[in-house]
Amino acid sequence: MIFRLSQIPELSSLSLREKQQVKAISLSLLSAKSKVILAICKLALLTPLFMALAYFEGWSLLPVLLVAGLAYPLLTAPIEVQFALKNLDQALSQFKQSQK
Repeated sequence: MIFRLSQIPELSSLSLREKQQVKAISLSLLSAKSKVILAICKLALLTPLFMALAYFEGWSLLPVLLVAGLAYPLLTAPIEVQFALKNLDQALSQFKQSQK
């Protein structure tokens, strides 16, 4: 299972910003059904984290919010990468055409 963009061999020659652009293109090519499933997966993963925020008040909420803000991309990026793999070849060809 691939968790990071750097683990995808087809993208090894690209910079991090270019890899992120290819991922964005690939995610935009998803069908509506796949986009809904992606959103539901992300929501299901993040719901316990944000439900835990309801138990903190005042200044004790600040460090928890910081952790939640840092955890968001760490938790959602692997899911987005898995969904992006479906259209990776098409997204890569579109990216290369846009670079010409």
